[in-house]
Amino acid sequence: MTPYAFLAETLAEKYDVARDVISPEATLAELGLDSLTIVELLFDVEDEFDIEVPEERATFETLAEAAALVEELVQAKGA
Repeated sequence: MTPYAFLAETLAEKYDVARDVISPEATLAELGLDSLTIVELLFDVEDEFDIEVPEERATFETLAEAAALVEELVQAKGA
């Protein structure tokens, strides 16, 4: 599963975000995510992809930016 697909599915299933508002351009605020929920989502991502998201790198605003960061970290881990 791609990082974006995982994020979209997790947001819909675990955090009850309506699927029709989930898009790459959607900001986390537009999706109704507060800072605690974002931290929980990052834990979900770390567990799913067996990566660690450094706190200083967790500064994304959109789902596309979050997915790109996860993809970068996954690739770096495999290198």
